[in-house]
Amino acid sequence: KFFTDPDKSMGLTTPVVLVELKSDEDENDAVTNSSGVQFLFQKSKTGGRSAYQDKDDEKNSEKEKKEDVVKEGGVEVQVNQLSNGNLSVIAKRCEIEEGTMVKEMSEQTIVDSLRKVMVAWKKEQLV
Repeated sequence: KFFTDPDKSMGLTTPVVLVELKSDEDENDAVTNSSGVQFLFQKSKTGGRSAYQDKDDEKNSEKEKKEDVVKEGGVEVQVNQLSNGNLSVIAKRCEIEEGTMVKEMSEQTIVDSLRKVMVAWKKEQLV
């Protein structure tokens, strides 16, 4: 709910689309339940132009766009409930290929938000 509630802003500077992942129940005996989502970055309204690009890079970039569309990247978050009752939360980059600009600030915002959610969840479990 934290990530999908339209009233709660995560502070991302890059627009994202959420894609729910199918759970792999057969993957590991230590995992009793699994759920995941991908935060897939979308092109920003600025067209993805970086402050570091100069005029030559811009021209080359336009040619490359016509030839090949590069994935925008994303963050995949997998939450596993372990057989001992603990949770395992894994966040990793996804949809990355050569030429994808890594969005470190947006990735960090997602990871920081996950930490806050996990702290709140742990406090809830103690009550």
